Amino acid sequence: MIFIQSHKNDIYKRLKKRNNFNLKLLNLFKSIQYSLNYKKKKSKFIIKNDFVKKTVKKEIKIILKKIL
Repeated sequence: MIFIQSHKNDIYKRLKKRNNFNLKLLNLFKSIQYSLNYKKKKSKFIIKNDFVKKTVKKEIKIILKKIL
């Protein structure tokens, strides 16, 4: 399993920019999902997402090298 870690504030800012953003729906999804700490502990790999494509691609390539 791969966990993608991002700052909550960054995620929230990006979600608010969407035309169909719905805070109630967001809270509902958050309530039915596993906690981030649980997901992080269960993951074999962690990608730190800073919302820059180059950085994320680099981390993905590193993981692929480890897997293959």
